[in-house]
Amino acid sequence: MGQKQMSASTRQIREANLRAVLHHMWDSGPVTGSDLMAATGLTRATVHDVCEDLVRLGWIHELENQREHGGYRMGRPARRYAFRPTVGVVVGVDCGAHRATATVADLRGRTLARHSRAFSGPEHRPKERLDVLGRTIREALEAASPAAEQVLAVAVGVPAPVDVDGRPTGTASPFWERMNPDIAEQLAQRHGWTVLVDNDANLAALAEGWRGAGRGARNFVTLLTGERLGAGIVEGGRLLRGARGRAGEMGFLELVEGVGSPSGLAALARDWAREAVGDPQAHPTSSLRKLDPQDIDAQAVFAAAAAADPLAEEVLDRLGTRFARVVSVLAVLLDAERIVLAGALAGSYTGILQIIERNLPVCANPPLPTLVASELGGDVVSVGAVRQALDHVSEHALEIELSGSVLAPQGQVPK
Repeated sequence: MGQKQMSASTRQIREANLRAVLHHMWDSGPVTGSDLMAATGLTRATVHDVCEDLVRLGWIHELENQREHGGYRMGRPARRYAFRPTVGVVVGVDCGAHRATATVADLRGRTLARHSRAFSGPEHRPKERLDVLGRTIREALEAASPAAEQVLAVAVGVPAPVDVDGRPTGTASPFWERMNPDIAEQLAQRHGWTVLVDNDANLAALAEGWRGAGRGARNFVTLLTGERLGAGIVEGGRLLRGARGRAGEMGFLELVEGVGSPSGLAALARDWAREAVGDPQAHPTSSLRKLDPQDIDAQAVFAAAAAADPLAEEVLDRLGTRFARVVSVLAVLLDAERIVLAGALAGSYTGILQIIERNLPVCANPPLPTLVASELGGDVVSVGAVRQALDHVSEHALEIELSGSVLAPQGQVPK
């Protein structure tokens, strides 16, 4: 074996050791060398060498002598190290059709600031979309200052499929093109950030697997249920994207009898309730009739149904019958163990879940998936975007130059 091959092999081993120690420390409290030896299988000398490298790189720091704090009375005190979760920040963005919401978080996912801005309307132009998106992120970062001095990654969720590089996938839909005017490249050029772009339902699935109703499940589907349906599919613990990033697109529902479109729960609840109050013979005592039809939204419908309003209950029953078919299609196609209904109104889905579950056995054969409502509400996409940004930083940590770190020459792992 030549000298160059040995050097390359040594670097690979060193990098693997750095990653193993950093990965363990990322989500743990202060640790000693003995803790790291037990977690990684490395020798004591290697552990301390690796920790010194990670200190120089800026990812961890060595804590003060524990004896000074009463932790030791005899013998040599153990050296202790801790991860630095505030050495940089990540930003997770839900960039929907109507508004952009940016969440700034530290490297353990703790929210530092959140900011939201609306677009002028659903038909806004690409320039406005990029301008508002950039402004929303900057304002969220300003609110998180001084913690946000170094932005390590920005992840953006859009209501459109994207390829592996975050770019639009073809020209199948003008709406998809409008929702993602090459956001990753444009924001990177304008602001110098590392930008990741993904489908909003995919990010919602990441959020549910991290902090929501998907925890502990290896196979589940997160269904965004607002204006239009979109599914994030987790198979064997991994997000399923498809060859062109279109896994989970729900346009095929136009072909499903009794469904007919990918319209979401919120859109249908609003539209059907407005349609019903337009008929003077339909439940004339309904509380929804006290509202201007244009003020009737899904939230009002679900609240009225919870108060036993007959018109609203009729709308929910109709929704439940339709969505039992949607859920049964997903159950048959994907054999998911759990289906999570997510979105801003998911906290109001108790009644609709009961109706879907009542109708589901008519549409699908057992075993049936468990059906649950998300507890993440309207934050589900931005939470998932934060998770994606954290995953990117963790994966590329050794390639990232942190402010104040003492680095080896570019491209080399510290010796």
